Amino acid sequence: MTFYGGRMEGTSNAAIVGNHIEHLLRHMGKLTLAQIRGDVCRAYAEARLVEPYMRKGWKKPKYPVHSTIRRELVTLSAAVNVWHLEYNLASVPKIAKPPDGKAHPDWLTEVEFWRLHKAAQGYRWFASDLATGEPIWERIEGLRDEPGDLLTRFLLIGFYSGTRSAAVLNLRWRRHRVAGFIDLPAVTLFREGPEAPPSRKRQPPCRIHNALLPLLAEWREADLAAGISRVVHRNGAGVARVSKGFKLAAIRAGLDRREVDGTYRVRDLAAALSADAGVVDDGDEGYLLEDDEDADELGWPSPHILRHTRATLMLRAGVPPVEVAEYLGMSLPMLLKVYGHTSSEYQRAAAAA
Repeated sequence: MTFYGGRMEGTSNAAIVGNHIEHLLRHMGKLTLAQIRGDVCRAYAEARLVEPYMRKGWKKPKYPVHSTIRRELVTLSAAVNVWHLEYNLASVPKIAKPPDGKAHPDWLTEVEFWRLHKAAQGYRWFASDLATGEPIWERIEGLRDEPGDLLTRFLLIGFYSGTRSAAVLNLRWRRHRVAGFIDLPAVTLFREGPEAPPSRKRQPPCRIHNALLPLLAEWREADLAAGISRVVHRNGAGVARVSKGFKLAAIRAGLDRREVDGTYRVRDLAAALSADAGVVDDGDEGYLLEDDEDADELGWPSPHILRHTRATLMLRAGVPPVEVAEYLGMSLPMLLKVYGHTSSEYQRAAAAA
């Protein structure tokens, strides 16, 4: 594990791998490779499921879920394989892992997204027009922090490009060695720089969406005139995460119920709005609680829903899956496995052949 941890230093996955190694060593640190059998892996999973953990601002402890434990055992498997590649083990243990959970990504319709965008600008949906059903918005007075365009920039870039949250928050206006950047003349969003640390998650460049292009040009002109290099910023400074603001905007936009099928993301609205439901304090802004995987609800949308939304909307618009996969930086099998069930529109040509 130490050997693998050293190999992962300097990569974008170093922190999470280090966290996994800490748990693995606590339970398996005294075992040899020959002792890592299926029953040992299953015992590890059972022991981890009942280990409580706390975070700043929580009033009660939480427990790991199966998907977290699976990722820890995937790290163990990767460590074994890296050691085998370097030192050629005579026998490579097979790591038994909990079954992979069924993919059920939530996504936003365009109407839901624009409600979220409106809420991010400091408005609240407080009523609906009786004739049209359209939302009636009111400005929220006395907000602790006056809403600027930090969250709206994040939303628009994430919605139109499907780029992962961390990459959006790290974007720059000028070419950068490590961070992603906007190249307006080339109409290209580079999600990472040429010297970015290697990562399992692909971050290929993508063409800038037609609707996003004029917005980026306007923001770039204003920011460079003010000496600001970051695309998403708070008064010129970088932002680590936007999860808290995102959730509050989702609440104000009434995203507790899905427009596409009428099912509830959050059934017990009163409980979901309570302090125990995951609204974190400023010191831990954006930490997403691990939801109960057996719960019959999706929970409030998180920033990653923008990536799900872009993938789904492109497929529903009939964009060929291979183009969608290339645009988002994911494999074609993964795209079809996770999002293929949401629409068959991309099969229109096949159905007419």
